[in-house]
Amino acid sequence: MARRDQLAPETRTEFSRAISERFWMLEELRGAGTIHLSLSVGSEVSTREVVTEARRRGVRVVVPVTITAERRLLLTELVDGVTLVPGPFGIPEPPPNARVPVAIESLGAVVVPGLAFDPQGNRLGWGAGYYDRLLAGVRPGVPVVALAFECQMVPAISSLGHDVRMSTIVTEKRVIRSGAN
Repeated sequence: MARRDQLAPETRTEFSRAISERFWMLEELRGAGTIHLSLSVGSEVSTREVVTEARRRGVRVVVPVTITAERRLLLTELVDGVTLVPGPFGIPEPPPNARVPVAIESLGAVVVPGLAFDPQGNRLGWGAGYYDRLLAGVRPGVPVVALAFECQMVPAISSLGHDVRMSTIVTEKRVIRSGAN
């Protein structure tokens, strides 16, 4: 996280734009009418351009709502014009009166946040397991993609049996396909 935080804001903006462009060029996304995307916060790769391009392409965007009492993520459609509020971990999410639940089976791609990634598709998250539980329910063959700055790439991350690997990692410099999924 320190490496990511050290990037100048204008550099993060430039890199985020490049990552969004690479993301939308992925062959895996062709035909994906619905994508899951955790909205960015702090020094994460900005997801603003990904959402804008999804809207332009007519792709439905689904975002997570953190249900801490149940330690799970509720999938809800990102509806135009809804004012987002910070969730329990500061991640923007629709308020309770604007949530439109979406079934996990409808997802054509899942974009997952993380602190660090390795070329094998392993991910270091925040340790609470929310995404591990969510990804366990994703249909086989659905691409699981990470958007990351190159500085978040590390040689290796230990993985546990329940960890779901990223099928693709997109950075400002490259697209890494791990062979997972």
